[in-house]
Parts: sequence; structure tokens; C-alpha cells
Amino acid sequence: MVTSPQKIKTTRRVKDPVTKATLKLFIKIVTFAIVIVSVFTFIFGIHRVNDTGMVPNINPGDMILYYRIDKKYLVGEPVVYQYKGDIKIARIVASSGDTVDIDENGFKVNNSHQYEDKIYKETLPFKEGIKFPVTLKEGEVFLLADNRDKATDSRLFGPVQTKDISGKIFTLIRRRDI
Repeated sequence: MVTSPQKIKTTRRVKDPVTKATLKLFIKIVTFAIVIVSVFTFIFGIHRVNDTGMVPNINPGDMILYYRIDKKYLVGEPVVYQYKGDIKIARIVASSGDTVDIDENGFKVNNSHQYEDKIYKETLPFKEGIKFPVTLKEGEVFLLADNRDKATDSRLFGPVQTKDISGKIFTLIRRRDI
């Protein structure tokens, strides 16, 4: 028995509409998940703060969102960086070409004492830290955390290359004790 091409087309099995809708929904969910993962891998970062380096401005348990793409860092901006495998947060206090000096008289940049209205503790050098004064080279920044006596920052390990900074903090989500 020979069948015509028209009969073959009409005898194909039509998929169930529920199966088609389920497949479309699955594809949409997977696509949405890939987009969200990509955005939070390459453009934004999210981190839960676990240390007291930025107290009282950022406390343990707070969530921060940071932007990875903009690499133009300005003095005063809080940034995210890694030190010995841990994610840390600090504020940029000096940039390329500046000379930083920290001694028993306080914190100076380019021979000028710095007034920091949100810092409540004295800025002193660490005994096991770097030697001052330090002049920053091209592509370097000096980072200090806000909680100056309990922080891990550039006083301990020196200037940081801007390429080693993960990103700028752009928002803080307070969610402590939840």
C-alpha cells in the first residue's frame, strides 16, 4: 500500500498542550536562572559580613551588594577585597601618587592630617605592620577599615593593587540576627 505525502503529514502525532506548556515553562525558568547567576557572577556580588572591621557603619550579619565592573575607585569609597582567602571590606583613604603616614600623632596623607567624621577610634600603626611613610605607585590604593583597632587593612599588608579589589559597595542590607 502506497500512501500519499499528504496522508503522512496528517498522521503525525500532535504533542499534548500540557506537555508543550510545561516544556516552555521549564525553558523560561532555566533561562531566568542562568541570567540571574550570570549577573551575580560577573556584574554584582553579594556578601554577608562576618567580621567587625567596619563597625559601626557595617556590622557583622549585614549583607552588602557590590558592583564589580567599575574600576575607577575614589578616596572615601568602601570596597570589597580578599586577604588570605577571606573577603574583607575597607575604605579607600589614599590613591596613586599619595604619601600615607601613620604615627603616634595620627593619620596623614600628603603631610596633611585627615579628618574622618565617621571614624571614632584613633588611627595608629600596627606593631607587626608595614613601615611608614608609604608612597603609592600607579594602580595602588591604601585601605583602612572603619573600626581601626580591630581591623585587617593596609597598615598590616601595605597598599593594594586596584586589580585585586573585587568591587565597590553600593548598598547595604541590614539583616542581622535573622
